[in-house]
Amino acid sequence: MIIFDSTYLVVYLNPNPPPPTDREGKPVERFKERVAYLAATLDVSNQVIGVPAPAMAEVLVRAGKGRAQLVSVLSDRWHFEILPFDSRAAIEASELIAEIKSNKEPWVTWAKVKFDIQIVSIAKAEAASVIYADDTDIEKYARRVKIPVVRICDLPLPPPPEEKPIDTGPVGSQMSLLETAPTQKTSSEVREAKNAAETEKNSQNE
Repeated sequence: MIIFDSTYLVVYLNPNPPPPTDREGKPVERFKERVAYLAATLDVSNQVIGVPAPAMAEVLVRAGKGRAQLVSVLSDRWHFEILPFDSRAAIEASELIAEIKSNKEPWVTWAKVKFDIQIVSIAKAEAASVIYADDTDIEKYARRVKIPVVRICDLPLPPPPEEKPIDTGPVGSQMSLLETAPTQKTSSEVREAKNAAETEKNSQNE
């Protein structure tokens, strides 16, 4: 299974999403084409796309009044599966938090951190092979549990469309001229016709 974070879902589902940036802070060119090509590739390979419940919540918050329609869209597409933050994910989250939180940090500042950790923990509990997320924090936490993260800037561009071969044969009026033009005989055909005419002439004289 692979995981889609909210950053990928927003680009995939929103007709006018904000442009993501690469690791140097530069806008990613043709980002919607990259994500669309990834989705098409995954669809062909019958790959199941896991969507952690916390990531789904982020998307629904941004969807406003279109929440129900968005849930319907994801539910109708068989290859999307909403993944809950269950007991297995909770265990993974507690272990990850124990690794990275110092005792001096107040819990109130960990609201977003815990959200991102939940996403990574769900991916770990589901034995995900990769997380598609355009979030530096998720990338950092996933690295700790040895799950690779693919940012949008890492996605390849779709291949250019195949060019159709150019027909260099006659077209239009040129074809009409060829169809009506008399056919030229070869030199052997001319000789055969001449010999046949002479033979017929000799037979008449006899």
